[in-house]
Amino acid sequence: MKKLINLHHWLGNFFCILFLVWFLSGFVMMYHGFPSLSTTERIKSNQLRRLDAGNLLNPRIVFQNDSVNEVHTLRLNHQLNRPVYHLTTGSGEMISRYADNGNKAIIGAVEAEQIARNSLNYSGKSVVTTLNDLDQWIPRTKFLKHLPIYKVELEDIEGTRVYISSVTGELININTRSERGWAWVGAIPHWIYFKDIRVHNTFWSLLIQFLAGLGLIMTITGIVTGVVRYKKKPKAKFKRFKNKWYNFHYYLGLFFGLFVCTWIFSGFMSMTPFDWTPSTQLSQHENLIWKNHAFKLDDFTDQSWETFLKETENSPVKEIEFSLFNGEVFAKCYDNNGLQTMGLNSKHTNPDIGFYDTKVSAFNPSDPILESKLIHEYDDYYYDRDNQKVLPVVRITTASEIAYYINPTTHEVAFKCAPKNRANRWLYNGLHSLDFSFLTKNRPLWDIVVILLLVGGTFVSFTGVGLGVKFVRRKMKKQRKKRKVLDSRIKE
Repeated sequence: MKKLINLHHWLGNFFCILFLVWFLSGFVMMYHGFPSLSTTERIKSNQLRRLDAGNLLNPRIVFQNDSVNEVHTLRLNHQLNRPVYHLTTGSGEMISRYADNGNKAIIGAVEAEQIARNSLNYSGKSVVTTLNDLDQWIPRTKFLKHLPIYKVELEDIEGTRVYISSVTGELININTRSERGWAWVGAIPHWIYFKDIRVHNTFWSLLIQFLAGLGLIMTITGIVTGVVRYKKKPKAKFKRFKNKWYNFHYYLGLFFGLFVCTWIFSGFMSMTPFDWTPSTQLSQHENLIWKNHAFKLDDFTDQSWETFLKETENSPVKEIEFSLFNGEVFAKCYDNNGLQTMGLNSKHTNPDIGFYDTKVSAFNPSDPILESKLIHEYDDYYYDRDNQKVLPVVRITTASEIAYYINPTTHEVAFKCAPKNRANRWLYNGLHSLDFSFLTKNRPLWDIVVILLLVGGTFVSFTGVGLGVKFVRRKMKKQRKKRKVLDSRIKE
C-alpha cells in the first residue's frame, strides 16, 4: 500500500497542474471550440453564380493532360467570377483548373485578398501575408498541401482573419479575435493544440495517450488508496489528516474521484489508442462495389455532359460536387436553398431501399441484412447535437451488427457504425462530455450537471496542486539540510 501511495504522490506532483488546466479549460470547451471552417460554412461563403453552359468544358477535357488515374473528389465553384474545377486524385494530389479554358488556376496575394473580401462582403482595409508554413490557427498537416497560404487580416471590429489556399483559392479557415481568445484558454491547452506540437500528428497523438495513460494510473491509485484508508476510523468527523490540504483532497477525491477517473479514461479513448476502432467510412473494397467501378474522368461522357449542361443552364449555384454511384455520375448542386442532386444519365430513377440492400449485401455475402429502415430521427449513433446531419437516412443493419446510414438524396453512405464504434461512442463521447440524450436534450440540465462535475474536478486538482507545492517544499528543505550536514563534515 505504501508503494501505491508513493506512486500516487509522485504522479500527482507532476499531473496536478495539468489536470487543473484541463478542468478549467473544460469550462470553456463547453461553449467554445477551436476555430475552424466546416464544409457547410465554406460552401455558404461561396458566391452565388449562374452557370453559363458555354463556359463549362467537360472535366475529361480540362484534365486530359494531368495524370489522373482515379478521381477521389471533383467540385465546381467560382473564383472571382470564373468557374473552377477542383480535383483531388486517388493519390491525394490537388489540381485546380479553370472550367472555361482548362488553364491552371492562379491564385496570388491580390486574388486571395479579393476572394476574402467577396466571401465576407467586406469593403474595408485589409492586410495580406503569405505563409510558407502553418501557423497556430491552421496547425494540422491536412493544410500542408495548400501551401503557400494567404492570411488576409481584415481591419474590422471582430479582428477577422481569413486563410486562403494558393492551390484552390478557397477559404480554409476563418477566425475572429474573440474566437482566438477563447481558444487560448480553452481548446489549445485542453487538447495541447500548440502549433509546434500539433503539426506532428504521430508525436501529438502519442503525447496525449502517454499523458492520459499516466494520469489514469494516478487517479486509479488515488481511488484505491482512498478506499483503503476509508476503512480506518478517522480521528474526528471529516478529519482523517492533520493537514487540511490532505483532508480536502481526500474527501473531494472520494466524492469526485470516479468522475475524474472516467473523464481521463474517456480522454484517452478519444485518441482511439492502438487503432482499435474501424473507420466510419466505407473500406476501399466496399467503396468500389458502391461505385460499381473506380471513378474516372472517362465517366464524363459527351452525352451525359450535354444532359448536365441542359439541366443546369443558367441555374444559380454556389458549388457543384460530382460523385459516382452504381456506375453513374451524380451532381450535388448547392444554392441558397440547400442541396439538389441530379444524375448525369437522364435515364436514372431514384433507387428504393431494396436497391441499397443489394449493394450492401454485396459488401460481404456471408453477412446477411437484418433490417432496412428509413429513419426520420437521430438514433444513439447517427446524431448531431447541432442538428446539422442530414435526415431522413436509410439505416441498413447486418447480422454482424454493422449499420450503414445512407443519404437517399445523394446516394452516399454518410456513416458506417460497427460494434467497436458503438462502444467507443459511449466510452468517449458518453463519459467525456456526458453525451447522453436524456441530458443533452434537456438543457440546461446538461450544463448544470457538467458544470458541477467540472467544479468538483477543479477542486480536486487545486487541492492536489496545494499538496504538490508542500511536497516540493518539503523535499527541498530536506535537500538543504543534507547539504548543510555535508558542508559541516567537509569543514571538519
